[in-house]
Amino acid sequence: MFDFTFAISCVAVVLASGSFAATKRGLAFADTDNTGDIAVAYDTQVSWVYDWGSTTPSYLKDTDMTYVPMQWGEDNVDNFMAEVQAQNAKIILGFNEPDLSSQSNIAPMTAASLWVQYIQPLSAHGVRLGGPAVSNAPSGIPWLSQFLGNCTECTFDFIPIHWYGDGLDNFKDYVESFYGKFSLPMWVTEFASTSSNVSEVEDFCTDAITYLDDQDWIEGYAWFAFYRQESGSYYNLLDVNGQPNALGDIYLRGTN
Repeated sequence: MFDFTFAISCVAVVLASGSFAATKRGLAFADTDNTGDIAVAYDTQVSWVYDWGSTTPSYLKDTDMTYVPMQWGEDNVDNFMAEVQAQNAKIILGFNEPDLSSQSNIAPMTAASLWVQYIQPLSAHGVRLGGPAVSNAPSGIPWLSQFLGNCTECTFDFIPIHWYGDGLDNFKDYVESFYGKFSLPMWVTEFASTSSNVSEVEDFCTDAITYLDDQDWIEGYAWFAFYRQESGSYYNLLDVNGQPNALGDIYLRGTN
């Protein structure tokens, strides 16, 4: 959704910097106008962060959160391996919503070829590979199926997914059907309720993070998004001053 753009929760998991993180919960954060907002996530339930980019920005280098690099699209893919190794990353995320023309927009066969040449070799260097993250639009699962069919030489440690919609049951149905189809550990790297009722969004977040923490085949997740409140938005975790709103308190400090 961004335009640039096995471990259970109580067990430590190895993440990008080679350090250990205590929870599955992460942040999707790329607000370069308000970089200091990241400080309100210190000493919370959050243990990792990504920004749809491939190298750690300066405002995330001094946090206690693990940075996870992403190869967003085709651009600069030939340099991705060097960037990952230069920052000693131990886990990566693949193409962002390649099934959508408004996002990375890569044909499955092309994506598979790029993966084999530029991303798959990282596995031999001990880097865990998270596959392309398709949208939950009707194009998502067919795209991923075609990609995997063209990427028979590829290995994946987990598959990231995105989901936007209304209702916990709908969320669970999608996540579980996805897992049933592909049978790989999963990260939910973008998800949010699209309800315009604040209480419904807060209840959804509370129940969703409890559900995600309880599934041992879900390794990580990140709510969309760690941004300040904007007119007409109900899923932002921060208020207009960059402090956690009620939703942000649920996500940042809610009990695993």
